[in-house]
Amino acid sequence: MKRRVGVLAVIAGAVSTAILAFPKSAAAQTDASPYGFSVRVSLSPKALQKLTAMSESVNVKSFYYGKSAKKPTRADIKRAREEGREPDQIEIVGDVVTLPAAGGLAEIPGRNLDAAEIAAVGRNLLKVNLNVFSARKAVQDNLLDCDLFDDDLELARAKPIAIGCRLIGEQ
Repeated sequence: MKRRVGVLAVIAGAVSTAILAFPKSAAAQTDASPYGFSVRVSLSPKALQKLTAMSESVNVKSFYYGKSAKKPTRADIKRAREEGREPDQIEIVGDVVTLPAAGGLAEIPGRNLDAAEIAAVGRNLLKVNLNVFSARKAVQDNLLDCDLFDDDLELARAKPIAIGCRLIGEQ
């Protein structure tokens, strides 16, 4: 029993230290961009314990996409096939925000999206896909199995997206 309490005290101390080391996560930048939103990442106790013990972090990566406002040309179709994507889909690289091992609130700024790609989507709905994974600072492989989010940007902006994570293989 003493050992278990000691382990929990070590984890709690590490979590407190990690939170203090990342006081504003990504510094509440969401207000300045119409493409920004918030993600709340929570970890299972086992995942929290392992990541804390390894001094590992958690990455939240955004990826935006939408249907092209114009009909694809033959060249667009050929290029899309070579890239393994739909010919009428515009894909836009988003942001990567790093959180401490404890998880927490990630503010996805959405500030550096390619303006030409946004314009190519036009009035079509812009969607966002989120991937949450271990930052791979301590080990090469991802350690986390996290919930997915793939939906309209407007839904992402409505309230913080809740993403739960556990260790890969954890029941």
